[in-house]
Amino acid sequence: MKSLHLIASASLLAFSSVALAGGELGDVWVYASGGNLVTGAWDHDTGEVTSLDRRVFSAEFGEDPAFPFSTDEPGIGSDLVGTTLTMNMLQGLGTWNGSGFSGSAAILNVAFGGQEASSSAGGGFSFLVTQGLDLHAEFTLAGLRGADPANGIYLAAFKFAASGLATSQTMWVVYNLGMDEESHEEAIEWVEANLVPAPGMMTLLGLAGLAGRRRR
Repeated sequence: MKSLHLIASASLLAFSSVALAGGELGDVWVYASGGNLVTGAWDHDTGEVTSLDRRVFSAEFGEDPAFPFSTDEPGIGSDLVGTTLTMNMLQGLGTWNGSGFSGSAAILNVAFGGQEASSSAGGGFSFLVTQGLDLHAEFTLAGLRGADPANGIYLAAFKFAASGLATSQTMWVVYNLGMDEESHEEAIEWVEANLVPAPGMMTLLGLAGLAGRRRR
């Protein structure tokens, strides 16, 4: 799996409203605006910032056959050179049921630089933003009591924090494990339509598991 590495050239910071090739949602771009941390999207292959306002991202488990339940996507880039950012995972993990997300028995773990967090306990990891940052943490899905997780589409929520800046709004990553792309895209569209406009409505939408549900 990839770890922190630097792209060959500095980010171009050019803004474009077009989606990335192939419909991918891109990596996470973290920047500051009006004293707040904000998430957008960028293409680490070109260094181009493709959106200055994106809160939904996607990833596929098992693209490396040696790690069928892991992914290092989405990556993270930022222009806040010299700032220490913390990516916090919110408690709770959702599973797509065809019309929304319900609570999941699986657990999503994230590891980077000796730091770990999980959807069951929360927590996060911190890192210093350097020029040309292209950070890829390792996200791993686990079933109960060491069992393999079931195929499905999973939803996790995150926030970014930094000293002197207001914490970012919630962003979501829609992970796919062994399901078809049509279902994955349908789940992404549901999140964009139902969570981004009113993230405070999560519990009313039956997503209490994504809003701080304690488990075990």
